[in-house]
Amino acid sequence: MVTAPYLVFIHLSISWHNSLNIQYLFTNNKGRDFVCGDIHGCFNLLEEKLAEVEFDPCSDRLFSVGDTIDRGADSEQALHYFEKQWFYCVRGNHEQMFLDWITEETPVFRNDAFRFHIHNGGLWVADFLGIHIQKLADDMQQEGHITQKYPALRLWADAIKKLPYAIEIKSKDQRIGIIHAEIPDTVKWTSLESELHKTNILYSILFSRKFIQNQKLKNYQIQGVDAIYCGHTILEKPITKGNVHYIDTGAYTRKTLTLIELT
Repeated sequence: MVTAPYLVFIHLSISWHNSLNIQYLFTNNKGRDFVCGDIHGCFNLLEEKLAEVEFDPCSDRLFSVGDTIDRGADSEQALHYFEKQWFYCVRGNHEQMFLDWITEETPVFRNDAFRFHIHNGGLWVADFLGIHIQKLADDMQQEGHITQKYPALRLWADAIKKLPYAIEIKSKDQRIGIIHAEIPDTVKWTSLESELHKTNILYSILFSRKFIQNQKLKNYQIQGVDAIYCGHTILEKPITKGNVHYIDTGAYTRKTLTLIELT
């Protein structure tokens, strides 16, 4: 069980490079910028948080550290948020797990990726398609693209493919990075894009908990960036190690979603 997701990742990573690797933006001069932790389908919590800060979609921007889908009650809402001009999101491991089986043509690999996603909160997809989960599982064995049988999945595939692995927000004074999980401390932020062809770097960005779980490591510092915001690992409260801020506080488990204004 421990190695299964890694094996799936290794096989499927070769097709991931059609996306925007890093999205580069400048600081918002019209309004405020916010970043939130993993939403996981809990868009009601997000709406409450945005109301608390009187978020203005005409001038403010919201950045997500990924994992907008799975486990929560309203995962399908992510598709609508992806279309909003003020919503910016990096790719999380849950978006990637979904994309893996949508785009895989070989039944044996598609079935493995599908089961991995379903066991990690993807059961909602069957409801979204209006079918029983067993019917969807049976269809994994068929040849050809699954989107031919379920065209609605093309919307998700197209949307997830557009999600970058990282976002950079730059001002005259600072550079802020947003990713889902972690970057190896041997990699400089300024060279990250040139490293994204490496499977271990992609794995770290989407799945790693190496540095947050290392209790002895006090100063996890990424060179070439002033601050990085990430999620993936559920915490009781946000934690900072060096210049890396972990802000996933468990929207679907603890009913707590962290929203931070970037300054």
